Amino acid sequence: MYRRNRSSAQSPMPSRRRRLRSGVEPPTGNPEDDRMCWICLNGDEDQPRRDWLHPCRCRGTNKWVHEACLSRWIDEKQIQAPDVPVTCTQCRTQYIIVMPPLCRFDALLELLDKVYERLCPSVLMGILASTVYFSAVTYGALTLLEVSGFETGMRILQEDPTLLMILLPSVPALLLLGRMVRWDDTVIRWLRRHNRLGVPAAHLDAMGEPLPGAPLDDDYFDQLERDHPDSDGQLGGALATEHLGRASTSFCIALSLPTVAVILGQCLFGRLFECNKLLAIFLGGMSFVATKGMASVYLRQSQYQRKRYRFVMDYTPENVSQTNRNRNRNPVQRN
Repeated sequence: MYRRNRSSAQSPMPSRRRRLRSGVEPPTGNPEDDRMCWICLNGDEDQPRRDWLHPCRCRGTNKWVHEACLSRWIDEKQIQAPDVPVTCTQCRTQYIIVMPPLCRFDALLELLDKVYERLCPSVLMGILASTVYFSAVTYGALTLLEVSGFETGMRILQEDPTLLMILLPSVPALLLLGRMVRWDDTVIRWLRRHNRLGVPAAHLDAMGEPLPGAPLDDDYFDQLERDHPDSDGQLGGALATEHLGRASTSFCIALSLPTVAVILGQCLFGRLFECNKLLAIFLGGMSFVATKGMASVYLRQSQYQRKRYRFVMDYTPENVSQTNRNRNRNPVQRN
């Protein structure tokens, strides 16, 4: 008897069997201690359980929870944030979670797993950064050979390779940053500033505020466009959202600019500037940027006008038949 009491006193935590056995006895004396699990909202009256716990500083019925329910809840929290301690949502008490002891071999494997988990992302980022750097160097070298010519470009590469290893990667970076200069937005704002439509006076109250059911004005559509901007040219925001197609289009346009500039420069300005090839290439690139920008302005303004003046028809047999006839007549058109 003495040995049994001594061994139980030395154990730091009660065993699972003792905790389950202690949960059979219902609380007595205080009516606030009626047990109800704060996760599944079941108590002793619904179904007697043996796995009651009070793992935090909460009082009353909120302090009780089923061990199985709490284990599932702890697993969900640790999956979302493995390194964050699990605490009570009410009193913020950190749960005392006792894990079974590990042998030395298991502890070594767990340590190696944590080391790999922290080391591998850094190695992967280094490999990706090296791949991007050497790809940028290769692209910069090809652009230099394309713009200046093969013989001149090879001579420049052989004169100072160290400096070129620093300058060549900046070529694609500058081209991508150039896509963020949205001069077409300035043109769009200028066009809309001189042709704005507000809410008609008949749909305004005495304070000048729009009445319920008033038609939408240009301010609404401008705010809608600001909240959902065109992802073309905004590579950072586009890659973080679902506009991957437009982001890839903007990426390809930026990197293909030198090639297009060389082709247009030779076709349009080659005879005018035979002695100055770089000026012809520069004018070819500017012509491409200006043409594409004006086409983008025209397309955005056309889409804006269509959305601005759209309307919804009543669902009547006459309108349905007319809509079907229009769709059959113009199958390419979409609403």
